[in-house]
Formats: sequence, structure tokens, C-alpha cells
Amino acid sequence: MSGGSSVMVNALDLQSFILRARVLKLYRQALKIAHRAPPQARGELKQSIRQEIEKNSECKDKQKIRYLISEGLERIKQLDEMLDMQGH
Repeated sequence: MSGGSSVMVNALDLQSFILRARVLKLYRQALKIAHRAPPQARGELKQSIRQEIEKNSECKDKQKIRYLISEGLERIKQLDEMLDMQGH
């Protein structure tokens, strides 16, 4: 019986690992896009991105993490489009 529960624990760990990887990918994408911002705004934008990631770093609710990732993807898409329109 205990073998079945360890499989469940490993599955949850894998799910957590995958979510963590998605968060890190989102963070890297956001910083890459922020690097295109005008130099005077770049530092503040990168700091804001880092604060958003850190603010939710203790979240263990996988459903909420998925929501935050999708919200983050939408926000960096908007930032990317805004920078494109401004010619950056």
C-alpha cells in the first residue's frame, strides 16, 4: 500500500517541478521584454517584475499558480505589444 502513496507524492512533486519551470520561463520572458524598454524605464520595470514574482513565491496552491502564470503571460504580451507600438 505504501508504494501507491509514494507514487502520488512523486506525481505531485513532478507537477510542482513543472509549474516552477513555467514560472521561471515566464520570469525570463518578462525580463527579456523589459530589456527592450527605454533605458530610463528599464530598471523600474525589471524591479516591478521581480516584485510580482517574489510576492507570490510562497504560494502552494497549484490552481492559483496556473492562474498567475496565465495572467503573467497576458501581461507580458501586452507589454510586448506596447513596446512594439512605441518602436522599441
